[in-house]
This record gives sequence, C-alpha cells and structure tokens, in this order.
Amino acid sequence: MVPLNATNNQQSLDNSNNFVRRRPMSNENNDNLFDVKYKVLLLGDTLVGKTSLQRFIAGKDFRPGIGSTIGIDFVNKIISVEKSKVNLQIWDTAGQRNFRTIGKSYYVSTKAFVLVYDVTKEESFDLIQQFNQLIEQTGLDMERRYLVANKIDLVLNRKVDEETGRRFALRNSMIYFETSCKTGKNVLELFEQIASDLVHQHDSKMLEFHKPVKENFAFNYHEPPITNHEIHDRTTEEVKKSKKKRSVFSSLSYESIDKNNRFNFRRFILCCKPS
Repeated sequence: MVPLNATNNQQSLDNSNNFVRRRPMSNENNDNLFDVKYKVLLLGDTLVGKTSLQRFIAGKDFRPGIGSTIGIDFVNKIISVEKSKVNLQIWDTAGQRNFRTIGKSYYVSTKAFVLVYDVTKEESFDLIQQFNQLIEQTGLDMERRYLVANKIDLVLNRKVDEETGRRFALRNSMIYFETSCKTGKNVLELFEQIASDLVHQHDSKMLEFHKPVKENFAFNYHEPPITNHEIHDRTTEEVKKSKKKRSVFSSLSYESIDKNNRFNFRRFILCCKPS
C-alpha cells in the first residue's frame, strides 16, 4: 500500500524535493510478520512532539528537547487487531515551515492523519486548521483524522484546554486524544485505535463490495416481480402485433405487384392492338 521504501543503510537525498529521507527507526518491516499495512502521517507545527510520539511507539527512550525533524522519518509498528496483524507505517514530517516543500507522493497513499499540537502553545493549535486544509487540498479529507493534544503532563503551562480541543475535533470530524510522551499516557492507545479503525473500515468496504447479486441489481424493489402469467400475456400480445405488421406489409406488397402487373398487361394490349 505504501509506494515508498526508505533505505536501511544510509541517508538518501531526494533532489526533486530537497529534503533528506532517513532510515526507519524500527526493523518491523518483514512482510511475513503482518497481514496488512497502512500508512499514517503525523502533521503539526515544529516541536509539538511528533518525533517523540514516533520514538515512543518505536520503543525509544523519551528525550526532552529533541530537535525538529529534517525531511521525513518513518517507523513500522505491528499491532494485533482481533485475528489480524496490522503494520502501521508511521511517518513523521517536518513542521509547518517546511511541510509544503514535501512532494505529494509522500501523503497521497495515507490512510490516517494524526494532527498534533502542543497544549502549552496556542499558535500550534491555531495551525491545525492549515494542516487540515492541506489534507482537503489533496482530496484525502475522507480518510480518518485524529486530533492529538500532546504534552498534557505540563499541567501548569497548559494554554489550550480539553474542551477547546474536543469542540474543534467534533466540528472537523476528527477523533480526539490527549497524550504525553513523557509519561506515555494514551500514546499506545492512540495507535491501537487507529489500527482498529482502519481494519474495521477495510472490512466494511469489503462487505459492501461483496454484496449478494440480488441486493444489487436483480430487480427494482419498488415494483413487484413479474409473474409467468404476465410474461405469457406480454409475449402473446407482442406476437399478435408482429403478425399484424407482417400482414399489412404483405397486403401492400401484393397490391403493388398486382397494380404493376395490370399496368404492364395494359401496355402489352395497347402495343399489340392493330392501328
């Protein structure tokens, strides 16, 4: 499902988009380990904690004050959903200033968008609307979106309250989560929810695709089915009409032939008549 694979051994420079694509943080990329793969894209302003979310899910230690991302990183995380093993390929992008330079090929196959803001910075929350508009511009606004209020452990410095975040999520058809990469609160739950939602969404689409034939186009439910008696009556009536047409055609043909013969006979008599 994901068209791009980052190299495992070295950094590679994408000259067309002018950013560095770095190796993945996790080695959970063996196709034999999972049943289905979905691409998840993290969006948000710089230093809101996107990289920390990714590091946590990859099993890395929390590092406060980690620098901003240059280009794009991704990590593979396998999550069990019922009887399926789901590989979430979680992509971390650069912040607001650099995201517009990233090629569209990096997010057109995305199945879930995670929009992250820092609860201690109101401007990071204000920028969420811009990222939401970017999603709409790509035509992917029907894909699942999650609004994440990060750094909730910084209670004394909080500027954006929970109610404000929930109202925004509700207005924009997003699922709301509050997380802390420092304590780990709700981080794993967030991605487990994403995996579960995507699997059930896929299953529902498959059920819609494989509907029984009779439910799709056997006949119109607003009209009663035609009985054998009605079919016989309609067929008999059509046969009568067909015979009538043939009869009219035949009589016209005979009349035309008869007139022609009589005309020719009269010409023959006139020619043979002595003067």
